Amino acid sequence: MLSNSELIKYFLIEAEDYLNTLIEGVEELESRDFNKDTVEALFRATHTLKGSASIVKLDKITTLSHKLEDFFEALLNDQIEYNASFLYYVKKVINAIVNLVNEVAETGQEKSEIDNDLIKTIDAIFVTKQLPSPEIIAEPFEILPVVNTVRIDLGLVENIITSLGEILVQKNTIADKERELVDIIEEISNSGKRLLKEINDFSEIYWFTSQEKGQKVLDSFFTDFSDLQFDRYEEYHIVLRKIQEITNDITEGIKTLANFSENLSFLFKSIGREINYLKDSLIEVRMIPAGKLLQRLAEAAKDIAESLGKLVDIEIKGAEIKLDKPIFDGLYEPIIHIIRNALQHGIELPEERIKKGKEKVGHIKIAVYKEGKNVNIRIKDDGKGIDIDKVKEIALEKGLISEERLPYISKEEMLSYIFAPGFSTSEEVDFQSGRGMGLNIVKTAISKLKGTIEVFSEIDKETDFVIKIPQSLSVSNLLVFRSSNLEYAIPLNYVEEVLSVDDFPELLKDRSFTHKNRNIPIKIFSEIFYPMNGKNITGGYVIILNFSGIRKGLVVEDIIGHEETTIHSFGKFLEGLRQYLGYYIASKGNPRYVVDPLKIFEEEFMFAAAKDRILETVLYLGSVLVVDDSISVRKALQNTLETKKIRVYTARDGYEALDILEKKAVDLIITDLEMPGMHGYELINRLRSDSRFKDLPIVVLTSRGTKKHEEKAISLGADGYIVKPFDDQTISNILSKFDITKNTIY
Repeated sequence: MLSNSELIKYFLIEAEDYLNTLIEGVEELESRDFNKDTVEALFRATHTLKGSASIVKLDKITTLSHKLEDFFEALLNDQIEYNASFLYYVKKVINAIVNLVNEVAETGQEKSEIDNDLIKTIDAIFVTKQLPSPEIIAEPFEILPVVNTVRIDLGLVENIITSLGEILVQKNTIADKERELVDIIEEISNSGKRLLKEINDFSEIYWFTSQEKGQKVLDSFFTDFSDLQFDRYEEYHIVLRKIQEITNDITEGIKTLANFSENLSFLFKSIGREINYLKDSLIEVRMIPAGKLLQRLAEAAKDIAESLGKLVDIEIKGAEIKLDKPIFDGLYEPIIHIIRNALQHGIELPEERIKKGKEKVGHIKIAVYKEGKNVNIRIKDDGKGIDIDKVKEIALEKGLISEERLPYISKEEMLSYIFAPGFSTSEEVDFQSGRGMGLNIVKTAISKLKGTIEVFSEIDKETDFVIKIPQSLSVSNLLVFRSSNLEYAIPLNYVEEVLSVDDFPELLKDRSFTHKNRNIPIKIFSEIFYPMNGKNITGGYVIILNFSGIRKGLVVEDIIGHEETTIHSFGKFLEGLRQYLGYYIASKGNPRYVVDPLKIFEEEFMFAAAKDRILETVLYLGSVLVVDDSISVRKALQNTLETKKIRVYTARDGYEALDILEKKAVDLIITDLEMPGMHGYELINRLRSDSRFKDLPIVVLTSRGTKKHEEKAISLGADGYIVKPFDDQTISNILSKFDITKNTIY
């Protein structure tokens, strides 16, 4: 459950937006004089600010916002006159709100008292309908609250990350060119060294060669000297000296080039580090601390335990680890399913635990930690464990394994069969009271996040689920390999290790090998993708792939290395190529196809049901659509409903609500009235005009408490009317009135 301090964080983000709207609107009125559209915009911003403040129990900001809202409404209804005095008092109220919001940002509380004289003056204006005309002194706006966050469209973040993917490709290209440059310099250097050696050897032999005996000295300057008294240089000596000098110059040039290459390499590495920092920072923009997810899970677990009459202690570690938003959104259901199974079929009742010599309180530990480029999530309980013999019995009964293969299957691999589709029936299966029900849904959900899951268990001691997922889905880490002279890649999150085929002589013949006490079946990549090429592979590498505890081997001819990049989809024209996840452009400009290892082993890998739709397990008692333009209201209402086991969909206005209703079935709509785009009245009218939604309960939640507003909503077809702020009991009464919890979402 989100704490009030977390809700205040959301309030501060939108409060800054609304205060900016108020300040800009008032400045526009000052510069351009009265404009009805501007005043209406100011009225709406104030109204929403008031509602948001009331939700988080900021009473002073609520009071001031309410006065300001009434001020704008009186002006729009021609109850007061627009003049300089009006703007003076408006700015005074806005500044008072700004001061309080700043205090909330710094301390979490409203510490200053409201200026009672200001409130009395405004109240008097409403009574007399007259604006006093004091000696107006310029009222500058206060500094806005310092909130170290901004709202940004996730679509924009996606576009930036896509561009970053292209930069990563260029970075890889530069790295390749750098290696080519180093190779060229090394080759020139080696050639220069050989040339210099040959010239030196030649020089040693011929440099001091004496003139042939009897040769005449033609130069008259030498007549007074003997051969030992003066060196005489012939033409070839001069040429030799010139070649040596040129060679020395070349050597110096090579040294200079090598230094240049070294400096350039340093700059490339520096740019590479900055690009990686930029990548991490951009991905961080849409990262969410795991603590927000873990907190929801812990609250749900306690509710489930209470309903089952069990005592449980939830221990959480790694709340500060951040997850990419798509991963964050996709993890709740598989993890809560694991926890539900632990509580229903793993953790014993208090009296049963005492008989076994355990504490009467069961323990579930949820730990999140980083491991390289991945994030691991471990869910561990000290319950009954899983009976491995029962797992073998059911696996044999359902034909998932054969008697012949049974001796070669390790305990860990055998436990992985609990994730198989159809492993258990709709009746409760008893692995010491039934682990395994519906866990294929968990496996499917994790696979969608490009992750894996393994299970370890000891009977009557513990069960340990380990989920491994990439920290982000935006940038992929790939292992690049070569087969039949073409280059491919495979996601690293499936790769456990890479071994040489030469270390296992019988591997290619037997199509399996034993490694770390496991029998691992293999496939040869070229035989799958190029069955007609006629080549027999005699060596290469075997990539060990880990599919949630089940190991498979893929034999390839060569390993090129590792790359970090973004994967592009093929588009509709090539969407039938299901054996690939997509492609990316390599550093040399050629496309590399990214292989989906699940598809390679699909016919024998029973968990390939990942292509099927993820079914929603029985986790919720009903569903509600919340429609409100205030993020604070949406979050607070969502928070309240989720604690009551209600699935919540949210929309910012009527248009978003209609879009959601086309895709999702809901049991109740709770809507605000005043929203941009499509307001609440129009939304109610449209729903009641559609035969599909004519009986769908609709409750209005608004800060408008007048009878006029309520009567109009009811006349259009609303079934209930609530004035903000709301409390937990109010929401419980609504759910009870419309019997929402009678439904179950599958």
